[in-house]
Amino acid sequence: MIPTEWEHISAEEEHHHNINQKRNRLIKAGFPDYGRTPIFLHKYLSEEEAELQSTYKNFATYLVSQQAKDINDLKNIKAISDFNQMQLQTLLNEFYALQGQAERIKKFPSPRQFASTAFVFNVLFIMLLPLGLVNEFAKLGDWGIWTSIPFCIIIGWIYIIMELVGDYSENPFAGLMFDVPMLSICRTIEIDLLQMTGETDLPDPISSKNGVLV
Repeated sequence: MIPTEWEHISAEEEHHHNINQKRNRLIKAGFPDYGRTPIFLHKYLSEEEAELQSTYKNFATYLVSQQAKDINDLKNIKAISDFNQMQLQTLLNEFYALQGQAERIKKFPSPRQFASTAFVFNVLFIMLLPLGLVNEFAKLGDWGIWTSIPFCIIIGWIYIIMELVGDYSENPFAGLMFDVPMLSICRTIEIDLLQMTGETDLPDPISSKNGVLV
């Protein structure tokens, strides 16, 4: 999926953009299956369905609707009962709802008051922190005033890291090393479904690389 403009992989700031691009390349290099989506699509889709991928803006929704039609056709030819059709349709409705939730997280930015206000407050706090502490450290003597400098730097650094952690957590599906390990989750689901259908040729689970799981 194409990254949105507010995700960190697309950040306009040159420094952060280069860092995130480098991290993304390192992840792709460490996980051979990271970019194999076209292979998986051709593995589980018919040729006709694969060719229609570029026709629909939301191909996943199209597949869900086709599955609903297939289930209805199975019910019409008495291959499944009405109860089975209702149960399967309920699952498809749940899949569609969960897909919509994930897409809203992926495609819509967090409200700017959350993203901007916290950053502004952190900057103001870091700027005013030395004014509030220098008087207290001055009570320790001349050396106390100099001691306040590294103390303020450490506290400011902690708040900056907390802000960055929250900022990156706003985009859990960006594909960086800090995000939700969607590749591992999807591979686990794939293995479970194949085992349920009696398949023996199973793909390997995704394992972490250097402490990173994608």
